[in-house]
Amino acid sequence: MRNKITAIILLCLVVTSCSTDKLDVDVSAIELDLEFDRFEKSMFAGESPDEMRTVNADLIERGGELYEFYVYDMLRSGSVYDDSIGEYLWYFVSDSMMQLVNSDMETEFADFTQIEDQLTDAFKHLRYHLPDALVPNKIITYNSAFSFGVISSDSVIGVGLEMFLGPENSIVKEIRFPVYMKEKMRREYMPVDVAQSWLTANVVGDDRGETFLSSMIYFGKLMYTLEAMMPEFEEHLIVRYTKDEYDYARASEYSIWQYLVDMDWIYSVDMKVKLRFFEEAPTTVGIDDSPGRIGQFMGWQMVRSYMNANEDVTLEELLKETSETKILKAYKPKENE
Repeated sequence: MRNKITAIILLCLVVTSCSTDKLDVDVSAIELDLEFDRFEKSMFAGESPDEMRTVNADLIERGGELYEFYVYDMLRSGSVYDDSIGEYLWYFVSDSMMQLVNSDMETEFADFTQIEDQLTDAFKHLRYHLPDALVPNKIITYNSAFSFGVISSDSVIGVGLEMFLGPENSIVKEIRFPVYMKEKMRREYMPVDVAQSWLTANVVGDDRGETFLSSMIYFGKLMYTLEAMMPEFEEHLIVRYTKDEYDYARASEYSIWQYLVDMDWIYSVDMKVKLRFFEEAPTTVGIDDSPGRIGQFMGWQMVRSYMNANEDVTLEELLKETSETKILKAYKPKENE
């Protein structure tokens, strides 16, 4: 099913592009003071337990609660206020494997300018569309020892850069992550992961509702908000698909929708069904050759259809819309000819 007729795919993409006009906005006048702080540079500059105590005191000031969480929960090094924190942190930064990881991070992310510009632009778009929404004041980066990709507080976002070294990285190849997860550990997915972490923590929330439809609309709103924040991004990145996965999903949208209707799952509350269609997986069980999380993709297309059919509805109004029926009625995927 992946090898659909090229003309069909191109038509799908043209139709999709028509729905994003309201997201083509000018954010040049939006003011945003977003700081980027490379914690890993300070951390791995320490050369002794005594120096690590000094580094620790500095990072407490710069990172606050998120730094405390980083040390306690990610590094498993205890409290940042422990008398022995210098020794614990020195053990981490002097570890031969972590030294290799840090060296690869320095090489891969030596120039962070593009990502900084992309994220600054994304949060300017968020402020444009949702003036009252929280936006971060700082994004910090670190080596999380392959424990966390992105995490958000109510003011700061933390990013484990080693989680974006790419599947070709020699160390990533050896870690015990599923292959499909390693394939998404690429730097091009980082801006979307950062934005999604912030949205679920501070804007959209994480209440997916009880039914299959509720989950579809939840993820549809989330994806549409990401699209509003990153209108210049390739669409497959918004849903964290490869280009091939995205093209398959677009070409198969009608048949997938008919399958969901035929199975009578739209209003299902079966947790197993929701897990199959919305959670991370190499494929969506029951849909041949499909990528995982196809329910998220379908929800995005449903919300896009609703927003395209209602040109005057703003993103703020979309997020406040509680009528699932209203959004569902606007969704009429067409059969490929």
